[in-house]
Amino acid sequence: MKTGRICVVGGYGHVGIEIARLLAPAQPDRVTLAGRNKEAAERAAASIGFGTIGIELDVSRGLAPPDTALVIMCLDWQDPSFAANCLSQGVDYVDISAKGEVLGMLEGLDMKARKNEATALISVGMSPGLTNLLVARLLRDRDTPESVDIYTLLGSGDDHGPAAIEWTLDNLDAEFEVVEARRRRRVQAQRETKSTTLPGRKGRIYGARFDFPEQRALARTLSLPTVSSWMATMPPVAARAMRAATLAGVSELTRRPRSRRALMWALTREAKGNDECGAIVDVTWADGRSSKGSFVTHGQSLLTARAVFVMVEQLLEGNLPAGVHHSEGVLDADRVFGRLAELDPAAALSVTHD
Repeated sequence: MKTGRICVVGGYGHVGIEIARLLAPAQPDRVTLAGRNKEAAERAAASIGFGTIGIELDVSRGLAPPDTALVIMCLDWQDPSFAANCLSQGVDYVDISAKGEVLGMLEGLDMKARKNEATALISVGMSPGLTNLLVARLLRDRDTPESVDIYTLLGSGDDHGPAAIEWTLDNLDAEFEVVEARRRRRVQAQRETKSTTLPGRKGRIYGARFDFPEQRALARTLSLPTVSSWMATMPPVAARAMRAATLAGVSELTRRPRSRRALMWALTREAKGNDECGAIVDVTWADGRSSKGSFVTHGQSLLTARAVFVMVEQLLEGNLPAGVHHSEGVLDADRVFGRLAELDPAAALSVTHD
């Protein structure tokens, strides 16, 4: 197990501070909150306690702070140089990004990480992250999947952070590729739909195509012939309303600065609905049978933070191999879901097979 501090970059942000609140009592005198606003970092650190400190850090200019064993990146970025610098220093690195281009750039640092005996862990939040592990958990029980459908549940009334809302708006009508029968097909968000069920609940849950990056990563890492990701906004009526608005051209308004600012204000302050979140995975097997896995709770930001925390716990044990790894490739899925259930008794993993 490496010694040294755990630096949460963006640790006073919406998700970063929740990760720090979980880490600090478990790793006292080890947590550093870092960002451009030193005063905000120091205030957040003081509110957390357990020896947490706040520092100023501009990732576009610097290296990991001295005596850092692990960096947890909670900020969006376009330049991979900071991550590369961390790995060159032998500093382990975790990135909570849900952007496919960011994950791709991090995958490109695999040899650098191996050379410097550092581990980088990606796909560590809710989606990607728990979705990846839920798929891996289902595939462990049987051979030869024919298709995998991943439904990411997001509550329309949840307290989503500004960065998460910005990312959703940017991708409302995005074009992207999916893998079907081991071939790539170009699709557009919201234009196709699919529905599923949740054990013990009446009615169907409605999902629309969305550009979650795990659908392409899992096609490679788990050799899946067909895999698709669907955004299931809860309650289902909200999902239908979002799709109708997108098809009506409302997403065009999000590209206009004034309209976007107004929409951001409304979504961060006036959101209506519930805060249900989690994932459902449906697997169809080559023999015609099917399997279903689900992990559902409330509060997407807190679930994301808890997911990062329990995955980082396994990294801190020092048993993961050097290199850049998606979570499903190196983590024990049962341990992750088990720890999450300990932290949130209302949440539980469900796996069923026909």
